[in-house]
Amino acid sequence: MLRESLVRLRHAVAGWSLRARLLSGFAVLLLLTLTADGISLLSQRHAQRAMDDFLNGDNRIAELTADARAELLRARRSEKDFLLRVREYGWEEARARYATLLQDQLTGLGRAMAEVRSLTRDPAVAAEAADVHNAAQQYEKGFLLVVELYGRLGRRDAGLEGRMLQSAQALEALLQDSPAPLPMLLLQLRRAEKNFILLHTRIPADRFEALASQLQAAMAQAALAPAQRQELLRLAGDYQRSFADYVAVEAAIDEACQRYLAAAHTVEPLLDRLALRAAAADQATHTMLDDLGRATQWAVAASALVALLLGTAVVLRVGRGIDRALRACMHFAGRVAAGDLQARLPVQDRSELGSMAASLNRMADALQKAQADQADQAAELRRVNRTLRVLSQCNETLVRATDEAELVQLICRHVVEMGGYRLAWVGEARHDPRRSIAPLALAGVDKDYVDGLALSWDDAAQRHGIAGAAVRDARVLLVRDIAADATLAPWHGAARERGLASCIALPLRARAGVLGVLCIYAQEVDAFDAQEIKVLTELADDLAYGIASLREAAERQRVQRQLEHQAAFDTLTGLANRVTLHARLQQSMADARRQDKRVAVMLLDLDRFKLVNDTLGHHSGDQLLCSVARRLQGSVRECDTVARLGSDEFVVLLKDIRSAADAAGVAAALLKEIAEPQVLDGCELRPAASIGVSLFPDDAQELAALLRNADTAMGHAKAAGGHRFHFFAPEMNQRVAARLALEADLRRALERGELLVHYQPQVSLRGGEVVGAEALVRWHHPRRGMVSPADFIPLAEETGLIDALGEWVLREVCRQQRQWLDQGLNVPQVGVNLSARQFRHPDLVGLVAQSLREQRLRPSLLGLEITESAAMHDVESAIATVTRLRSLGVGLSLDDFGTGYSSLSHLKRFPLDHLKIDRSFVSDLGTDPDSAAICNAVVGLAHSLGLRVVAEGVETESQMLFLRRQRCDELQGYLFSRPLPAADYAALLACGRRLPLPPAEGAALQAVA
Repeated sequence: MLRESLVRLRHAVAGWSLRARLLSGFAVLLLLTLTADGISLLSQRHAQRAMDDFLNGDNRIAELTADARAELLRARRSEKDFLLRVREYGWEEARARYATLLQDQLTGLGRAMAEVRSLTRDPAVAAEAADVHNAAQQYEKGFLLVVELYGRLGRRDAGLEGRMLQSAQALEALLQDSPAPLPMLLLQLRRAEKNFILLHTRIPADRFEALASQLQAAMAQAALAPAQRQELLRLAGDYQRSFADYVAVEAAIDEACQRYLAAAHTVEPLLDRLALRAAAADQATHTMLDDLGRATQWAVAASALVALLLGTAVVLRVGRGIDRALRACMHFAGRVAAGDLQARLPVQDRSELGSMAASLNRMADALQKAQADQADQAAELRRVNRTLRVLSQCNETLVRATDEAELVQLICRHVVEMGGYRLAWVGEARHDPRRSIAPLALAGVDKDYVDGLALSWDDAAQRHGIAGAAVRDARVLLVRDIAADATLAPWHGAARERGLASCIALPLRARAGVLGVLCIYAQEVDAFDAQEIKVLTELADDLAYGIASLREAAERQRVQRQLEHQAAFDTLTGLANRVTLHARLQQSMADARRQDKRVAVMLLDLDRFKLVNDTLGHHSGDQLLCSVARRLQGSVRECDTVARLGSDEFVVLLKDIRSAADAAGVAAALLKEIAEPQVLDGCELRPAASIGVSLFPDDAQELAALLRNADTAMGHAKAAGGHRFHFFAPEMNQRVAARLALEADLRRALERGELLVHYQPQVSLRGGEVVGAEALVRWHHPRRGMVSPADFIPLAEETGLIDALGEWVLREVCRQQRQWLDQGLNVPQVGVNLSARQFRHPDLVGLVAQSLREQRLRPSLLGLEITESAAMHDVESAIATVTRLRSLGVGLSLDDFGTGYSSLSHLKRFPLDHLKIDRSFVSDLGTDPDSAAICNAVVGLAHSLGLRVVAEGVETESQMLFLRRQRCDELQGYLFSRPLPAADYAALLACGRRLPLPPAEGAALQAVA
């Protein structure tokens, strides 16, 4: 019966299609697979349920037990930290740090045990968790008791230990002068106390009690005042009681520690038992999961075996039918591969294999059609390959090109020779008025055709042609048939004669715009397809990039050459600059060493060049510099070097000279050449210069020293009046070094307070009393002693230090006068000299006002002395400054009168108080009639202007008598007093010293006054 059923089933299956047979086999396999998956799913669910129970219960209990153990360990660590650090940090800080931390940790342990009780279903586990929690609470309670007991012990400044320290210190204070045994017993008692605190043993405690009794007995027997003995016994009793309390608290601490340690030791075994229970539950869960896994593996393996056997049967059955169809297909494929596209497969039925045969037949039909299309594509491919070869060759040319004309000519040649085109030319889009397109290069038919095009890219469309339109619109233009294009009608005849049928214009586009156009002509109509146009457009873009790159490179080279020239030469005069000079000078020095010759370095500086800039302007100054540069270059040999260092400084480098005489001749010739008249902006100038000459190797062996020596020599030439040359001499450096050292010392003198003010009295020639003084600055150098003003005042004026120096003198005089006034002295006016630079300072009036205001000084007590040359430098500005100073109320004097070029018309406009006759006239009064006449005239002039006259430098009595006879008002000089320090001048004022005057002559003068 079963056999018959299987036979009927086999026959029924044989009538099925291939798809039906495959589907039925796959259905059976799918059913078996689902059965195996179901068994696996049920096993997995059971295992998952067991795992969830484990994770939610036993595993969580194990984790909580581990957390509780960790919290206990951290609590024990906090406990030990408290016991170790309580004496180091103090009770308050140790309790705040560690006791609170221990409570938090034991609270965490309690929470963990509470969660264990909520998770477990085992009463034994819940009971053990409760025991752990209770033991932890006992541990916490005992430890907190120990903490409180430590609080009673305290430290040196609190608690029982503080009380013991106070009692001991009080005993030490009372026993300072007591008999010898008492302090010694107290010292031993203190040592016993310290030993107990450190060791916590009974021996030091007993020792303390014995020593306390001995100390009290010794106090009772010592020869002490009753009150002192009573106080000592009271303090000793307090000390002994405090120690006894301390010992009792230590004992209580030890007892409490034992209790809480017993509780702590109870917690650990309980946690171990909980951990063991959790481990046992873990093992049971893993055993159950292993059993489920083995059962699942057997079920899956059995299902897979059945599916494999069934699949094998289906494959063998279906495979035989497929094999026959495949053999037919392979025979068909062999014929097609051999080129027989007429081969076809028979279509026997509508099964899948029949459908495949029909599809293969349709593929053969498509291959026949494709073979026909391939011939057409081959022709197009050949054309594209030709264009690509042109592009490749042109790109290689672009990479190697270094010249623009050569580049465009080679590109045109490649397009014609390799591309097979009739004509190719490149035109440049020029920006001339006509906006013409100028041919740069061509290849192919004759040049006359391209020249005859005369194309433009302006607004006139009739002159554009295809090239002009491509440039103007910046786009590719294509003419498929030249003869049929109306826009190219003017060129139809010429194109037909040369066989040009179609053309394309490709704009050369770059970042700066359209540079030009590449035009290509072919002899076939419609010769350019889309792919070819794309390649040619890429070629045009590459050519434009190459042209732009070559132009940019040329511009960079031009700029580089210009920068190199600017780096080596002066931009104004074209002469060598400092860098080039140094290089040539180094080379010249090296050549001179080898050839045993000399090199001369001439540093030339124009005299009064600043005056040219200030009066004629910087443009004229630049013209003068260029003229001097040309004259210098024309006056030396080609092998010599003329360089400009900056401003009006030039250097002339003379190579291969034999002696200093050669250099002297050249220097003289240079001065003569420079001095030739020159007209600048309508003004005739005769330039002058100062030259310093330094010789190598005579004056220096190094470049810097050689230039420095030439500069020193030039400075001496300029100081000697200019328009001359000086050779360097070693003593020049010594003087310069001394001057620089003096300048540095002067700068430090202002900072270190080495400057002093001396006061030279001014006395009246009518009564002989002191009516004023002149403040004179002095410098007391720490090594040189007193430095003459003649040495440092000119240096200060030259270096600009005169501003700071003058301001210091002004403030110091005002401060000194305030001090004298506070001392009760009757102080007359003190005059302060203003340098020319200080007088021209824009904030001079503000400085004077501020100095007076700071010292609360009456303006009439301050006088300002202005030199005649400073006042006459800029008369209008000087009058304005003097008027503003006068408005402050200070006294004003014109110093060194007679040495300058004062104009009486200007002099009367100055609101002055005094006129001071220069000492050069006073010193010659007894020997020079002219000096006497000048003094007489000055006195008369001053009195006519309402000014008082002060004569400076009066050293003899004859000079004084002459000045009295001429009715001079006041004198100043060594006849009465040399300049005095502030203290000596104050003493002179205090004693009321006067200048002795002849009585009769003095009375007569007073009567006249």
